[in-house]
Amino acid sequence: MRAVQVGITVFVVMGTAKQYLLGAARLRETPGTVVPSSDAFFLHIESTRAAQHVGGLVMLEPTEDRPSIDDVRALVRDGFARLPRMHQRLAPTSRWRRPRWIEAEYVDLDWHVTELHSRDGKAGLMRILGELAESPMPRDRPMWRVAIVRDVGPGGADALVVLVHHSIADGIGTVLQALSLFEPRATLPVPSGRAPSRLRRAAAVAVGLAQLATDGTAASLPPSSAQRGFGVADVELEVVRRTAAAHGVRVTDVVIALLADAVYAVAPELARAVDGRMRFSVTTMVRTPDSAAEGNATAAVIVDVPVDGRPFDDLLVEVATRTRRLRRPTRAMASRFVMATGLQLVPEPFARWFARTVYGPRFLHAVVSNMPGPTVALTFAGVGTGPTYPILPLVPETPLAVGALSWNGVLGIGLATDPQLLDAAAVARHLDATLARLRESSPVPVSGSRPLEGEEEPSP
Repeated sequence: MRAVQVGITVFVVMGTAKQYLLGAARLRETPGTVVPSSDAFFLHIESTRAAQHVGGLVMLEPTEDRPSIDDVRALVRDGFARLPRMHQRLAPTSRWRRPRWIEAEYVDLDWHVTELHSRDGKAGLMRILGELAESPMPRDRPMWRVAIVRDVGPGGADALVVLVHHSIADGIGTVLQALSLFEPRATLPVPSGRAPSRLRRAAAVAVGLAQLATDGTAASLPPSSAQRGFGVADVELEVVRRTAAAHGVRVTDVVIALLADAVYAVAPELARAVDGRMRFSVTTMVRTPDSAAEGNATAAVIVDVPVDGRPFDDLLVEVATRTRRLRRPTRAMASRFVMATGLQLVPEPFARWFARTVYGPRFLHAVVSNMPGPTVALTFAGVGTGPTYPILPLVPETPLAVGALSWNGVLGIGLATDPQLLDAAAVARHLDATLARLRESSPVPVSGSRPLEGEEEPSP
């Protein structure tokens, strides 16, 4: 990216400014905890047209003993609301002052935990999610919301929606935080392994920065809107794993190929606008076993994917070829360095400019994140849980953000779209049809099938 080249240069030039800024901060003795640069990044890019919160949608099983809103608030109060960032808010800020977390005077559970009603079953639920996704959270109170949505399915089925601002946590962090609402207490598989030495890490970052500088820009997108659409699809995780193993690819490759195939099928005009090549930012987890749930512990690697209508098997082979860079850690380590370290070395106005420059349609078209989830059945307020889907925010002025989450043997796919550019419901229907074909043609179980990338990624 040219912007990364510019950023690296400015990091060097402005490095000496750090001591001045730190000195000024000490003089002001501002209370609170500084928001890390990798978290503040999502405060910088947010606007009224592009809210930045992550979360999840959990379908609850039909029951006659549905939890009341008071039951839900009590459950949140005794667990989720006690987590560090859930009782903190942002301090008043200024152009030069870095954002800080301070304790909130009061956490109004009547506002944070609400009861909503779908007027049209699952379709109504998708509209509710779209409305929530396009509404920025107030910054003068803790930046999270929980909603119980009634009557989303037959037999008195409800759904649970958990939303957390991206400055608080990444996708996996939000899952870890949300697990405080469920029983039994579950953990997630987190990469383990020895981190490279400082010298090897520095060399890898240097190589990765040079690689990022060659990634170039993306084809221009049509004009966007501030609206949000949401759709879901799901399939047995084993079906996707078998498909991946049969083709010698990874689960993330299958997910990306499914999305590229669906975009061409339902929005050929969008495919033509990007010259038959959609640029995905693929999230890579760099979380370690001792990482806190709070904060963003991820990196991203850019992958150009064909959206030209070729047969799915051919598309999958091409995607796997293009995602080989995901298996080499240099780009991811460089991306992480820029987010977590580089942006700390520059004044806040530059960090804000940099975030808004690199995280937009000039350099990418879509985001995809494949995450591991709990492997056991969980309950919420005594009610069994069904399929679970991630909720990701759109990169400003782009059409698609997709999360894939394994939850008790099911891979749930959550789709956020700009309906002016891409119909979420149409994409979800196409995914469902393709997943059904994969299920029918899925080979018998094989040993050594590839796990979810979140389970196997080495920690840089």
